[in-house]
Amino acid sequence: MVLKCILGSIGHFVFFGLLVGMMIPGFLTYFIFKPFIKNPMRFFQNGSALSYRLFYKLVPRIVLKAEVLESMPKGAVYISTHQSILDFPAFAMYIKDYLIFANVNLGKYPLVEKITHAVGVRYIKGKGLSEVGEIQKEFEKHLQSGKNVIYFPEGTRHSGDKLLPFKRGAFKLAMKKNRPIVPVVIEGAYKFLPRKSWCFKTSKREKMYLKMLPPIYPKDFKNEIDMMKYAQKIMQEKKDELCGL
Repeated sequence: MVLKCILGSIGHFVFFGLLVGMMIPGFLTYFIFKPFIKNPMRFFQNGSALSYRLFYKLVPRIVLKAEVLESMPKGAVYISTHQSILDFPAFAMYIKDYLIFANVNLGKYPLVEKITHAVGVRYIKGKGLSEVGEIQKEFEKHLQSGKNVIYFPEGTRHSGDKLLPFKRGAFKLAMKKNRPIVPVVIEGAYKFLPRKSWCFKTSKREKMYLKMLPPIYPKDFKNEIDMMKYAQKIMQEKKDELCGL
């Protein structure tokens, strides 16, 4: 069992090794060419996206089947199901200029916090109300400028058949700024790296699905509650479909 876990964890170390390994020279490159880099976050996100693509190429047991929109809206709120830390890298390869709302506490890991902040992660766990308020203002400004934000509306990683009740934050923001919501359904990530695990749970080749649904618009709903209920309904239906593949 221990040997299996060690072997299974190679994929985990490949993931973090690529991310950290590429970010370190990325920071060095940034500081050297800083006067010529107009958008630092985009610079780091492009580097991260490259590391994510390499990860999915270097871990052959994960067969990622991704279906994204031909025309992805800008200035949109992307919401995704959440089963594993592998979810975010899967769709961050396709979404540009984003901030991501994360219910985690990275403050006790200064290096991790530095790296994740550079690529657009804004964590709220452990922060005071005033700090959370500033993050929300940053998200509003970011969205208003035509860039994207990402939420996991379930609020935590979950591998059950039924989605957890959605939280309202993403929908309130979409309504307030009159921006579309793009639902993303990811299914199968828990087979490899479930919550609270350092071991890849399978050595078999397994499929992991990513399906991006058409955007939904605030004008078609009375309020954020109706919008939230509809989003959860269509995402659950797509999840059920992907589970059957």
